[in-house]
Amino acid sequence: MSRSRRELLTGWFSLFREATDAMLEKQQEPDEAVLLRPPGALLPDEDFLEKCSSCMECIPACAPGAIFEIEHPSGRVVPAISPTRKPCVLCEEIPCTTACPDGALLPPPSAERIRIGIAKVNPRTCRTFHGHSCDACFQACPFPNAAIMMVGGRPIVGSSACTGCGLCELACPERPRAIQVIAERHLVPGLRVPKSEIGGG
Repeated sequence: MSRSRRELLTGWFSLFREATDAMLEKQQEPDEAVLLRPPGALLPDEDFLEKCSSCMECIPACAPGAIFEIEHPSGRVVPAISPTRKPCVLCEEIPCTTACPDGALLPPPSAERIRIGIAKVNPRTCRTFHGHSCDACFQACPFPNAAIMMVGGRPIVGSSACTGCGLCELACPERPRAIQVIAERHLVPGLRVPKSEIGGG
């Protein structure tokens, strides 16, 4: 097989794989439990759910289109973000929070102070833990060397700086993603570690 023909087929295969991945992700019914709340969501989550009137004013206020509505187990409709669908891009003015008339979303002091969740690397599936080179998550991170650092060729998440935007999760080439954002509501306040890891949920 000639080189040009091989390159053409490889290119078509890559495009087909990307299209298939995107289609499968769209077809998968999102699980509300793993989706993220919009920036500034009240904590604990019970306070957010009590305040949110399901007006969805945050959705049109999100210019990148990262926020969408989903049905909560209670039957209510609430706003959510799915990094693999469209991550938060940390808009400088954070318009989704100022659009909220209920006080369910409170404007943080700056985009750097947004806390949607925290990224978590899975060493079993991250290629850097198996002798391969990759820094896709680091390159996608809006705060490299703070929220994500490359140490020994492997990504390390800085818990005090990670906003949980999900840009790293979207950029990860692994399927399933080797880095995923754990929603802030599932973290231990202050420690910012998953409640499930310390037996608290």
